[in-house]
Amino acid sequence: MCEILVVGAQSPVPFTRIEPWVLALERYGIAGWGWGSAHLELDGAVDVRRAVGKINETPEALDELRQIESRRWLFHLRRPLRLPNVIEDMQPFYSEDRDFAYAHNGDFTNAEQFRDQFDGLLGGKVDSEIGFRMTERFMQEGHSLEAALDKTLETLGGTSNIAVMYHGGNVWIYGKAMFNKLWRFEIDELSCASTSMIMADESFFELVYGVLPSDRELVRGARSLLNAVHDHSIKATS
Repeated sequence: MCEILVVGAQSPVPFTRIEPWVLALERYGIAGWGWGSAHLELDGAVDVRRAVGKINETPEALDELRQIESRRWLFHLRRPLRLPNVIEDMQPFYSEDRDFAYAHNGDFTNAEQFRDQFDGLLGGKVDSEIGFRMTERFMQEGHSLEAALDKTLETLGGTSNIAVMYHGGNVWIYGKAMFNKLWRFEIDELSCASTSMIMADESFFELVYGVLPSDRELVRGARSLLNAVHDHSIKATS
């Protein structure tokens, strides 16, 4: 089971501020097979980076992140259910058509039955990419993001936590996992969402974030976590 972390604020947040959270989530979540990030650039564009291995064992990439401040951050830390482990399987994935970054935690149990439908669109072998492309296709057909996520899960089966970051800074989260629960919470001025490392209680907050947030909520279904900061540059989310 992979881990997801989303952080956003009104003012730019340096990666160095949330770096301890990312490293702890990777370590205690037993991830480390690969990682990816998405952050919002000053012009509203979404910058996606992906790498194989542990984030703290990719020093050049880590040093680059330490130079960045952004009002929106999304991290995906890989703990695969299946191998191989190649760069094409790392997340977030990016939709050029709908202009968003997409990160999934879970297992789409029937995904392989639909792989042929996305011939030429898939770069890797993971079920998450099939879910990503199916959600993208449902949106191309006119469904809202929430409806597209629900239809994807209904079609592919299994379990699903998802974070979507749009060009412009609009961020949606989707919590329908059976074990690795997705939480929304606030720490100081930061609005956050995080998976819980399959822990049955809320002790992961203290372990990873050093605090039990008073404003915390278990995510059920789709909800908007962060509004756009570049309204003019957003493509429709519904």
